[in-house]
Amino acid sequence: MSTTKRRGNNQKGVNRYGKKPDIDKERLRTLLTGYNKRNIFEWDLMIELLANEDPPITLSRSVFGKYKKEFKIGTSVMNPMSRAEKDAVVLEELAKDPLNKLGPRSIKERIGMTGTHIERHIVRSVMKAHAPEAFQERHPASKELHRTILSSLGPDDEWSLDGHDKLNEAGFGIYGIRDKWSGKWLSARVVPSNRYAAVVGVIFLELVKEVGGVPLQVSSDRGSEIRDAYSFQQALRTHFAPDLMDRLIPAWRMLPSPRNITIERAWRPLFYKWGVTILHYWEKGPADGEYNGNLQLHRQTANWMWFPLVQADLDQYTSTCNAHRVRKQANKSLPSKGTPNVFYTIPHKFDGKKCLIPVDTDIVDAILETMEEGRDLMRYVDADFEVLVEEAYAQIESPGINFENAWDIFRQLIDTLDPAI
Repeated sequence: MSTTKRRGNNQKGVNRYGKKPDIDKERLRTLLTGYNKRNIFEWDLMIELLANEDPPITLSRSVFGKYKKEFKIGTSVMNPMSRAEKDAVVLEELAKDPLNKLGPRSIKERIGMTGTHIERHIVRSVMKAHAPEAFQERHPASKELHRTILSSLGPDDEWSLDGHDKLNEAGFGIYGIRDKWSGKWLSARVVPSNRYAAVVGVIFLELVKEVGGVPLQVSSDRGSEIRDAYSFQQALRTHFAPDLMDRLIPAWRMLPSPRNITIERAWRPLFYKWGVTILHYWEKGPADGEYNGNLQLHRQTANWMWFPLVQADLDQYTSTCNAHRVRKQANKSLPSKGTPNVFYTIPHKFDGKKCLIPVDTDIVDAILETMEEGRDLMRYVDADFEVLVEEAYAQIESPGINFENAWDIFRQLIDTLDPAI
């Protein structure tokens, strides 16, 4: 009896569809890790997001599952940490919120942005044990909230622009741009003043360059600071979408401030979940006598330290918001049951369509090169002083700066700079 093994007809494994392209494992690992940090866990959704990357990665569910297991990318259910270790991570995150403005979901999402996922019931139990009174303070019944229904065609149908002034007392002006359909923060910048048209013009154009186009429409209040951005939106839309009639779809809608809902609704949580914590840390300097705002040396040194620190923390806040999972809301005309990042990236899944008007970014670059006034107004420290303070920082061995040690390092820099100036 013959023992020869039977061979298939296609020994090379090449069928009529041709050879599949090799997968760049490191790129795939980076993308999947990024989705995981942005609280995206559904397999079908991640497979579709991979297919929308540039260049796209096409995977079947079985192959996707193999790579996910190989990369050890999981959820809170698959977290191998002990309960004590999870409690310690939650407490560490709570320490960054000394005023207890964040709820269990926000804390869970902030931890998730680091790549560690902890069950929400554990986060809640730790918070209940260590700050029970904060739950009552955050209860919705204790806050005034007035809502109206919003509607939009899809991402970049309308951008909402506005400035936030509640950190001005510390010298930090905030200017934000938010997409109406997805609710995604597109830009949030910390500047010395958000009331200059040249500054808002630079912020608007830098976003246009980043996304590669302008929206169908922009909404804002009637403040004079929108002058330059208004001109750029009108000119770019007219040039690159000449068929759009302004009388039917205005390039810019001027609204009373309370009616500019997309961005106005975002300011209250931003201030109470983020801004009050910034002020809490900032006010320690003047209160302890470390900082005197009337002294140029103190102002410049504090600006050099605090502006990058506040901008980095604001970036983390908006990233967390963009990865926040919105619960299903049957009566909401805008998308729900997902995250703003996902709504913005694959709108067809939520009955939306991409509305961005592509522009020539070389033209945008050319305009930005003429915006010297705006860039000068965005500087938070003089160029000459910047050289001096960086030298002083090197002399004290360039310690890492965070909110907890900022004023201690400020004092060291002042002691180093004072004799030199």
